[in-house]
Amino acid sequence: MSGYSFLLEGMGMANENRLTEKTLKAIKTAQHGERVNDGGGLVGQVRGSGSVSVSFVYQFRSPDTSKQREIGCGAWPVDSLAEIRARRNTYREQVRNKIDPIELRRQNQADLEEARRQEHNRRLAAQREADAAAKAVAAEAAAPTMNTLFAQWDELHGATLDAHWRAVRQSHWRCHVAPVIGLLKIKEVDTKPLLDHLDRMRLDGNAVTANKVLTLVRQVAKWGKARGYVASGSPLLELDPPTKSKDPKAQQKAENFDAAAYLAKHGDEAIGEDGEDDKAGRALSFAELVELLHNKLPASTQANTGKSMICFMLATGVRGNQAVRLRWNWVVLEKRLIIFPAGSMKARKMHHVHLSDFALEQLQKMAAIRTGDFVFPAPIKENDHVLRSNVGNDITARQFYRQDGERENAYQARLAKRLKCRRARQDLDRYNLSAGKWTLYDLRRTAATRLCEVTGADWDTIKRVLAHANDHGVTARYVRFSQWEDRCAALNALGTAQAECQAGQLPDVAKASNQVRLKQA
Repeated sequence: MSGYSFLLEGMGMANENRLTEKTLKAIKTAQHGERVNDGGGLVGQVRGSGSVSVSFVYQFRSPDTSKQREIGCGAWPVDSLAEIRARRNTYREQVRNKIDPIELRRQNQADLEEARRQEHNRRLAAQREADAAAKAVAAEAAAPTMNTLFAQWDELHGATLDAHWRAVRQSHWRCHVAPVIGLLKIKEVDTKPLLDHLDRMRLDGNAVTANKVLTLVRQVAKWGKARGYVASGSPLLELDPPTKSKDPKAQQKAENFDAAAYLAKHGDEAIGEDGEDDKAGRALSFAELVELLHNKLPASTQANTGKSMICFMLATGVRGNQAVRLRWNWVVLEKRLIIFPAGSMKARKMHHVHLSDFALEQLQKMAAIRTGDFVFPAPIKENDHVLRSNVGNDITARQFYRQDGERENAYQARLAKRLKCRRARQDLDRYNLSAGKWTLYDLRRTAATRLCEVTGADWDTIKRVLAHANDHGVTARYVRFSQWEDRCAALNALGTAQAECQAGQLPDVAKASNQVRLKQA
């Protein structure tokens, strides 16, 4: 057979279809590895040790690279000679048309794989759509209630909130929503019972909580609408907290206003505070800080933890919920630094706070009585922080003012009710200040306002001190200028002024008029 093969190869490529089925059947296993030539570029090689097979390839020169290449045409006897030659003829025609059969086959294979992938994705998408449709049908059949909707909201969204605020929302729902509309089906809910309940809360003096409950219900409803649980026309989506009337009070009406009487009531510190009368919250003046830090706080029966926290908030401008949760692990006393981690911040961004002498003094007082992880510890509960509400109540219970035009019997009735509070019996009006009522929330406003005063209204630095959102948009992602030195200087100036207030002295910056200090070039 080897001689026959040599003879065929020697005859050149001109003659085609040289082999026959009979010739192939005559090949023996001992000829393994020998080549047979069918002409026209079709070459076979004997394979197999038990039974004989011949693998055929078509030899051609690539029209793209001019390199000699081979492409398989099949294997006899699995494929007949006619089938093998038909494939060879197809490939040869492709070469004549300037097409590389191997590259074409690769492209066809890639196209086939892409088609299979698209078909697979189509089936997956169809399956997902079918699953979603099944879930929608199941959800409709289950007809979830308002309590079910809140449970899902709390599990998926509530879990992302600060633990304290999540607990507040759970309490609001449990106490004010669940008993009223919690068992109603979402698609059948009537908001009238809820609104009636909230109106009664407002009449009872709980307007703030009522508005928070209303906002929570709408937030949960909007969350449910985005997920298909709440229909677009649901009355749940139309719940809006009542807006306050913008009509001025009687004494602010044009025909009634008396500037001299206004200043007699509010003091000269009110001069320049445009539109600040009756504004929610207020900022304590330096004169009031002298009253508070020099006289009121030292004489108060409030716990030292609460007193130090008040001073700390005044010195740093941090929020109340950040102050109560401050941990010693976030404090580096030797560097006069606190680093609030992102998880403790409202905007979920890490915040650095410089400690002035006045602020550092408060932390040193707390370090002397340290009992656990928290800087401002709870009075009874082990290794926990003081509650913000407790500090706020300590401040509110130690203030009592006679209201304008109040009759004596009404005043005495209010007084009797207030004296039921233990704190009020000890310090009924200890925290009364010349400009009127103040709250824990006002300490941050006070720090911000007094920082404006000591820095000459360098508001950009103050915003960074307060960890307010940056208003520079995309630019803020690239600019890493923190104004740290300016922030330290501003807090140091504020701390110096507050230390003077604590010593009973009105700071120089409060005495001067139109004076600009610490303004950066």
